[in-house]
Formats: sequence, C-alpha cells, structure tokens
Amino acid sequence: MIHVDTVVKDFFRIVPNHENLEERVSFGTSGHRGIASKGTFNELHVAAIVQAICDVRQEFGATGPCYIGQDTHALSQPALQVAIEVLLGNRVKTRVDAHREFVPTPSVSRAILRHNADTTAENVADGIIITPSHNPPEHGGIKYNPPHGGPADTAVTKRIEALANEYLQKGLDSIQRFSFHHLVGAHESAHCGCCHHEEEKAVAPAAISIDEAGQYLEPYDFKMAYVNELPQIIDMKAIQEANPKVLINALGGSGGAYWHAIAEEYNLNFTIINSDYDPTFSFMSYDHDGAIRMDCSSPYAMAEVAKNLGDHVLAIGNDPDYDRHGIVTEEGLLAPNQYLVVAAKYLNETRPWEGKGVGKTAVVTSLMDAYCKDSNHPVYEVPVGFKYFAPLLFDGRIGLGAEESAGASFLQQDGTVWTTDKDGIILGLLAVEMVATTGKTPAQHYVNMTEQWGTPVFQRVDMPCTAEIKSALKGMKPSDVTMTKLGGSPILDIRTTSLFEEQPIDGVKIVTDTGWFVARPSGTENLYKMYAESYLGEEGLAQLMEDGKRIIEGLVTKSV
Repeated sequence: MIHVDTVVKDFFRIVPNHENLEERVSFGTSGHRGIASKGTFNELHVAAIVQAICDVRQEFGATGPCYIGQDTHALSQPALQVAIEVLLGNRVKTRVDAHREFVPTPSVSRAILRHNADTTAENVADGIIITPSHNPPEHGGIKYNPPHGGPADTAVTKRIEALANEYLQKGLDSIQRFSFHHLVGAHESAHCGCCHHEEEKAVAPAAISIDEAGQYLEPYDFKMAYVNELPQIIDMKAIQEANPKVLINALGGSGGAYWHAIAEEYNLNFTIINSDYDPTFSFMSYDHDGAIRMDCSSPYAMAEVAKNLGDHVLAIGNDPDYDRHGIVTEEGLLAPNQYLVVAAKYLNETRPWEGKGVGKTAVVTSLMDAYCKDSNHPVYEVPVGFKYFAPLLFDGRIGLGAEESAGASFLQQDGTVWTTDKDGIILGLLAVEMVATTGKTPAQHYVNMTEQWGTPVFQRVDMPCTAEIKSALKGMKPSDVTMTKLGGSPILDIRTTSLFEEQPIDGVKIVTDTGWFVARPSGTENLYKMYAESYLGEEGLAQLMEDGKRIIEGLVTKSV
C-alpha cells in the first residue's frame, strides 16, 4: 500500500532530468503518465505540459475557458493545483468544480461540448483532465481535450509534447504561474477542490495581479449539469418504472458522488459502495500480477464485486476517472468485447437512428462485424485509441464508439453527440436500461447473439520485450509475415493499417476465417500486447497466440 505523504512529497521534491528519455514528457494513447518517485510524473512535468497547452491552445481553436477535472489518485490533487496555477498565470479562464468534488473524464467532455454548442468563436472551450486512468495508486497522469471534447489527436499531442519538453529543460522559472498562496480568497470562493502542498517552490512571478487572477477562476457545477441531462441519452423513465436492484461499486473513483446524485435525482434502487475517498485504494482486490490496479474490466480486480452481487440483478464498476465500465451479472464479469457488441445491437434496435455506423478498434470482437454486416450498419475500424472516435461521434457518423479495454460512448437518443470521450457512467446505465426494458441481462443478450453468429474466445497478453522488438513491430510491413497459416487456418489478410482511413495501427493484424491476431507495442512500457480471437475454442486460441508470438519474435531475426 502506498504512503500518500511520501508520494506527494516526491511529486514536488524530485526534478526530472530532461536528458533522460524516460523522464521526458511523453504522450501515449491518452496523455502523459508516470510515477513521482521515478521522476516521470512531477511538478515540473505538469507545469510544463499546461504551459505548453496555454501557448498553443488557440491554434486548436480554444479561445475561451478551460474546464478542468481530476480523479482520486493521490497525485491528482497536487497536480490539479499546479495545473490551475499555470492556467491562471497565463490568464486562461479556468472552470473548476463548484463543490470541491472530483470530476470524471466524461463530465469534462460533456461540459466542453455543452459550452461549445452555444458560444461564439471568441469563447470556445477546451479541457484538461488529471488522471492516470486505472493505473496503480502511486501513478499520476494528465491529458488534454481540445474543443471537440475528446482526446487530442496525435498532431496535437506531439505539438504539446515537444513544447513541454522545452520547458522541462528550462525549468520552473520559465513557466508563467500564479501561486494559490497569493490567492487564498479567490481559492476559497471558487472551491476548486485542490490541495495545498507543504513544500512551496519558488515560481516565476506572473504578470498578473491578485484581483485579476481571482477573476479567471470560475466555479462550475459539473455534476448536476451532467446528471440532469441523462434523460437525453438514457431511458431513465423505463429504469424508474422497472426499478431493478443494482449494485454500484464506485471503486473509490471520481464518479462516486455522481452515482449518489443519479440515484437520488431519479429515485433509483441502487446500492452504492466504496464511494469514499481513499487514495490508497486499500479496498481493491489484487490484479493478476498482485498489484492494486483499478481496472474494472479485470476479473481479478472485480472479484470482490462479483462475489458480493447478492440479490442485485447486476453490478456496475468504473475506473478512477470513470471513462471505463465493468458489468457484472450472476454469470460473472462480462468481458468488454461481449458487452459492447450487445450494446451496439441494443442501441440500434431502440434508438431512432438511421444510417449510423459502429466504431470499433482493431482489437474489438469480429462478432461486431458479423452483426453489423447482417443488420446493414457500416463498421469504422480504427487503431487503438479513443481519439480516433472523437470526430466520428462529433459529426454523428457512428452511433457507438467501442474499445476492447472497456471504453465507449454513444449518441444521445436524438442522434446528436453526448461525449467524444469515453463514458463509463452511461455504459453502466445502458445495462440497467436493458434489464428494465427487456427483462434480460446483458449476459443473456450475449448468449442470444452467439447462437446466431458463433461463440468466439478472446485473450489479451502483455509480453515483455526489448526496444529492438518494439521498434521492429512498430515498423512492421505485411510482407514481413511469410507464414501462410495462423492457428491452423489459412491467412486471409495481413494489415499494418486500419480499415478506416488506413491509419497506422503501430503493429500488425492477421486475419483468418476462424479468428484473428494483433500485436502492438506499448507506448509507455517495455512490452508488447498480443490479442487474439478464435471461433475454434480455447485450443484454437492457444494456437493463434503461439503462432502469433513466433511471428513477432522472428521479426528481429527475420526467420519467419
């Protein structure tokens, strides 16, 4: 278990070495993440990233306020304070939670879109979210959402990353920042919810007065704005009428207060547990490797939830920033690939949408393709990363964007955009709506689908590797694969780009008539991820994985 005071002190005490590549700012599929004690997520990282955002946000169309939120990791509180201080130092209007509560990722995305739907070109909003997602308690993270409300695309993050690393080299003195220690009055009135740290570092004096800085800090009721709009996307009336008994395991995350508000506002039969703030996450079940990891898609991390289902018809869990979901029924935890294909079918059958496609990453089940083909819904297959769905959701080309890692969002009932970032709350409520309107759980709906389209088995494995293998995998070409069969079945297709817009998947996807295999390097660790799905049972899956592993390991020797 982490020692919170030590983690926070390391955040301010340790100064990253810009000459060490591992300590530089590096945006993965969702922001910059790291650990304070290792010099990979510290005060200077956050200050440099936010200063870079302030420098270039107008290039991305952001001319108005910045909506900022944070999850319940220990490092998220001091990082939030640093971020707000830099925003104020740069005279950026900063919308903070009016009740000093945590703000989930989907609530920030929704706030940006809500603001920009009714504004002028001179007042366009963007957002910052302080979170390392489901990573262990000692981790920290920060991500940027431009005016479309979703994760920033690669062009944006590369621009921010490069500029932030320049500030990392120059140090804190190069950053415009206004310390809260000079703004106690405005801090108290705005209720920003951030903490004070014990070690006050010297910061460059910002050319902004105390009175002026206070005018740039604005309270905003993120929670009730979000909760009150839920009937626009979920059939809350049907849930109220059926009144199913549901267990909500808040998993100590940023949306605990949201679940309480939803239950109270709509008078729902929800039992809510683990909603108190505990940055050590001491209540969590250990993950597969013995680590505490708030991964609501992991059967290990969700074991306690499944065990305590009792007489509840289903249980819902979310990760710390509430952009992911976990759905538990009496059969156990439903795998994301299982629930998401059920969600796609249910949404298409219950929403008055016409011509809407389904967005899926390259590692989402092919059962989705089979269903969409038979129901005449176009499929938009993109690389891993929700940022690829943001423009598709924003302009309404897809009704649902789905990631294998339990991240998804979908359109409002009238076919307009809800969020362009992942939303674990609405995916949980959609499962409740299914029970309320059909009398069946998502698990039962999934069984019905497999009776028509087959029963695939799926596995994802993280494999340690050398930098040489990671580099070879990222630069892989279809011609590098000389095998003609995979898992005993003829290879039909080898791709290193996505089906939609042929964007690099930073790896390879190999397709047969009985399954598929994907390998892609991790953006932040010395490992690569292997994914496989087979319609030939566990033995077929094991053979797919083994053959795929031989291909990747043979990249360096060119023996495959």
